[in-house]
Amino acid sequence: MHNQLTLLDDLFRLFPRLRDIPLDAYVVGGAVRDLTFGVAPADVDVACLDPLAAARVLGRKVIRLGREEHLSAYRVVDGPHVYDFAALLDGSIDADLARRDFTINAMAVDLRSGALLDPHDGRGDLDRRLVRMVDAANFDDDPLRMLKAVRMAVRFDFRVDEATLAAIRGRAERIANVSVERVAYELTVIFSANAFRRAVALLRQTGLDVPLFGRVLDAVFHSDDVPLAAALALLAGDAHAFVKRWRLSDSLMRDIHALQRLRDKRLLVDLYDAGEQVARQLPPMLRALGRDDGIDLPDFSMQPILTGDEIASIAGIEPGPRVGVLKRALLEAELEGRITTREEAKQFVRSQATKP
Repeated sequence: MHNQLTLLDDLFRLFPRLRDIPLDAYVVGGAVRDLTFGVAPADVDVACLDPLAAARVLGRKVIRLGREEHLSAYRVVDGPHVYDFAALLDGSIDADLARRDFTINAMAVDLRSGALLDPHDGRGDLDRRLVRMVDAANFDDDPLRMLKAVRMAVRFDFRVDEATLAAIRGRAERIANVSVERVAYELTVIFSANAFRRAVALLRQTGLDVPLFGRVLDAVFHSDDVPLAAALALLAGDAHAFVKRWRLSDSLMRDIHALQRLRDKRLLVDLYDAGEQVARQLPPMLRALGRDDGIDLPDFSMQPILTGDEIASIAGIEPGPRVGVLKRALLEAELEGRITTREEAKQFVRSQATKP
């Protein structure tokens, strides 16, 4: 843990342009949390009375963030450093911190004096490895904070205190009122953290599982190192409906579909069709289900020996579905090592073409 005397020095070292801000200003939120916890922050949030004027002091392009006036912030990128400026809520740092989501995010460093402001004992909760709300009413201001509690607990391997869990359970349905893009981002981060069982348990404890997945996540899983597509394949019953609802990418939907099919049917040709990136997610998915993960993967660099046109010519048939059937049968034979040369492939096509 950093002590109060070194926080300001570390902020100036990591984000040197903070020295140039002449206004009364405070570094708030994640940067203070991370430094206090001994982690280097990726960016810095500054709260002040006039965020646009503070941003312009840096002499770089100012990018406006947010659409609503009361949510507006200003970003400045200065080489590797990212500075975000926002207005102090109600013009007061005490009021600003009181409106934040969790105590570990409700700390600030006064850029003038270097004092650590911690009115809600965020530092103590960092020591206790605890995600604790500042005020239950703050979930009403932005219901996404409920899902953010899960994300933070998963990211830091913290627990969520009981009062916070209860406050989220009573509001869980409101997560459906949040923009789908914001929910999708949180889900992506949560299920990319190699903490699958903890994530599922927290979603169940908070009651967020039903509004997010349409059902209670009551299955028992056996491992944590489950990649994103595999995690969603295990949890989303109807992959198409889930992906459409939360506007996830088409490529992710294809991966989820493929893994759901491979869960019970794992021929070499099926694995080859799915592609190496997807197929390598299958073993951790099977481990999570408590199944044997010892599967043989095909040689993904293998190319079909014969083209579709060649198969049609050898079989003496017109291009069409029958050619596709023969091509797939030939590919399966190649992947299994039964066919290794062009002559063997031709003979295989001739023999298969005579069958009904």
